[in-house]
Amino acid sequence: MALSTRALQNILRMILKSEHYRKAVIDQITDDFLEFAVSYFKDIARAKAEGKEIGADWYKQYFLDGQFSSKDTAIYAGLNDKTIRNIYGSSAKQVVIDITPSHFDELIKKINSLVNADSSDLELDLAIKTNSESVALSLNETLIAVNVLGVKRSEIRGGAWSGLGKRLELPLMLTMAKLFRVPPEFYSRRGLSRQGREVDFHFFSRMGRHHRCEVKLMGKGNPESVDSSIARDSGIFIADTLSNLNKRQLDERNCYWVELRADQGYQRMYAVLLDLGVPCKEFDGDLDSALDEIIPQVFEEIA
Repeated sequence: MALSTRALQNILRMILKSEHYRKAVIDQITDDFLEFAVSYFKDIARAKAEGKEIGADWYKQYFLDGQFSSKDTAIYAGLNDKTIRNIYGSSAKQVVIDITPSHFDELIKKINSLVNADSSDLELDLAIKTNSESVALSLNETLIAVNVLGVKRSEIRGGAWSGLGKRLELPLMLTMAKLFRVPPEFYSRRGLSRQGREVDFHFFSRMGRHHRCEVKLMGKGNPESVDSSIARDSGIFIADTLSNLNKRQLDERNCYWVELRADQGYQRMYAVLLDLGVPCKEFDGDLDSALDEIIPQVFEEIA
């Protein structure tokens, strides 16, 4: 599950304020997971209250018959979209509907085999209470639910982190361009290096020179990411954190760098633009107020 626009805006604000944004991502993952878990348990509790066993027949009829999205159907079967795509070459809804029942049957067999083998060693009843009614899941039913929740948590986590940097690169650069009042004709959202590789952002000097930017929201000590600035012939490297080694590497390559996690790290961008001859103006106002105005504009602009 990808992060919402609201979450991305909040993370962007935290990055520019030199705050630890990773906790915000983890909080969003937790919120999304708990929302799914509550909804999932409500469906199961409703079925149990009607006297149904959460066995293969009912479960397949309710969760795997196509009434949910292909991604959710896969999750309910203990799979995820990416796994199905890798195995079957497609995760189209009909493919998911065709293959999930047999996978769920295999899961039931494994659970039954495990429970039968360990029945004398483990007893577990999971009680779910809704609207003053309480229902209990057997060990078998609990293991089905635990497996689904584990797969869903993994999917949410992967979706939240995957491509986070890519989704924030353009908003970050546009926000800084607006913060330092660079005229729109002096920057470009996308472009190519001399080697034909795509570059995240371009600034142009008054003399018409291109200054290619590379953005990496990376952790400290990541030389591979620094190497990407060379591969793309970048002149400006913007990162969340940079080690001293990273900074020396960039200095040796005559590549300007901006470390956003440093205290007021975003301000170094102004010094870089000024040195490169890009029209800009120093920002000395209240950052929170400025971001309140700029960030929504940026996300609306790129929508």
